[in-house]
Amino acid sequence: MSGHTTELAALAFGLSGASFAPWTEAAFMGGLSPISPVLLAEAPLPSADAAPPPPAGTVPLVRAGGSACPAGTRLVEGVHHEYVQRLCTDFRAHQCWRWHPGLVALEPRATPISVCIDVYEWPNQEGAMPPVMMSFLEASASCASVGKRLCTEFEWELACEGPETWPFPYGHSHVAGACNNDKPYKGYSQKKLSSKDPRVREAETQRLYQAEPSGSRPRCTSPYGVVDLVGNVEEWVLTSRPEWPYESSLKGGYWAKAWSGCRGTNDSHGPLFRFYDIGFRCCTAPSASAPASG
Repeated sequence: MSGHTTELAALAFGLSGASFAPWTEAAFMGGLSPISPVLLAEAPLPSADAAPPPPAGTVPLVRAGGSACPAGTRLVEGVHHEYVQRLCTDFRAHQCWRWHPGLVALEPRATPISVCIDVYEWPNQEGAMPPVMMSFLEASASCASVGKRLCTEFEWELACEGPETWPFPYGHSHVAGACNNDKPYKGYSQKKLSSKDPRVREAETQRLYQAEPSGSRPRCTSPYGVVDLVGNVEEWVLTSRPEWPYESSLKGGYWAKAWSGCRGTNDSHGPLFRFYDIGFRCCTAPSASAPASG
């Protein structure tokens, strides 16, 4: 199965005072299964359209204990909730494009996160074109070559949605053009992508490639100051959810997946898979001796 999501695109929940009864995806599979316990976060009700994201670095780069992140990364600290339930207020073409900004149910598992994540997709340079056609194993080795590792699925999600658990890196409503994820889809030739002739593979990859230089769309910046988590190239992560079949998963969609957001995992591909739209970024642990990132 492809493109699993842990958000429920329900058009209506039963509201009761300051809380509502959330249901798992089993509600759409023929059975209603309430999960408990549920943490209900109530947020102030902003305008329907999300405001532009805060500038990179708004979230502190150095925590109280003095730990910091190396240059070119951002400190992501908080608690990740494995399942999130929301109220969808704009459901079209089998996707939710706007979520109610005042209601979110945060469900177990709760996982504390403390990680330094690259600001940009590999090679983590503003203005660089992110490479593609690299397998999970090759991406892991590339991160290791600079003293880092691939991010986990949970680390990536928290870095994208921020401490307020936004569905998109910039807010609660999809904004066309905010991220590079609304390019037209181009059909591909698997025969050419799998050719033994590198010239054939390269030509087909270049024909399909619609990524943009990293950082080209400033609004596609998460509350933690991380850029292009949604769109541009799909990113390899280390799987966190035990139900996924492989250690490798993919996050963020790519340049032709307009509905992509902070949640939703593509769990369909093993660590040897490579494709014309897949890249990655790296993570590392905070260190008390690391110079603070700017």
